[in-house]
Amino acid sequence: MNDETIDPARNEAVGGEAGARKTAPDTVRRLSRVAVFGLVRGMAAATGSALIAGVTWWMGDHH
Repeated sequence: MNDETIDPARNEAVGGEAGARKTAPDTVRRLSRVAVFGLVRGMAAATGSALIAGVTWWMGDHH
């Protein structure tokens, strides 16, 4: 192991309130990123499905 590696036990040993205040916004930020990612992913899937359906309909209707 590298001597400069941050020790997780020492890193988490931040004094009481300061550690709690930092953790809550980080958790909310991570959850919001996951929610936004899911929303964008769902929109992309819906757009792709509609595009494929449209192309399939157009190919069938025009040939």
